[in-house]
Amino acid sequence: MLQTLADTRRFFQDNDWRAIVRRMNARDTHPVIQFMKYGICGVGSLIVGQSIWLALSVWAWPALDPDLPKEVRALHSTYNNVIAFFFGNLVAYITNSLWVFTPGRHHRVLEFFYFTLVSTVAFVIGLAVGPMLIRMYGISTLLAQLLLVASSVMVNYVCRKFFVFKG
Repeated sequence: MLQTLADTRRFFQDNDWRAIVRRMNARDTHPVIQFMKYGICGVGSLIVGQSIWLALSVWAWPALDPDLPKEVRALHSTYNNVIAFFFGNLVAYITNSLWVFTPGRHHRVLEFFYFTLVSTVAFVIGLAVGPMLIRMYGISTLLAQLLLVASSVMVNYVCRKFFVFKG
């Protein structure tokens, strides 16, 4: 693992920006570079999803007001996450299939279904844990949201790389 990271660091040191961008845009790239691309797409998806979650949490179903009962915050945060999930998942699928992974292991419709299934499983696990932590321990809604995001990233990457796309 350390050798892989050292090779990646050396690649970035030994090449100019044009070569780095060319390698970043290649489908058959080093696993560390692929994970970096995955992270960039994930940040885009996260920005979309969390922006929608935040907007809903402020204007539609308030979930950030500490004066609200924790049960209400947990329920509203769940509603807002479910709605935001659909948009974030769509952005993630489009960017991952165009830039990170090689499509074609499955028919496009089935590929999107599996992609969404993997996302949903990771999301549901995080979604169940977040409100539970809010209710049981009274943690902040934002910390629960951070835990949802962190757990989803790892589960999604492994499943998408090995089960949804060609690689």
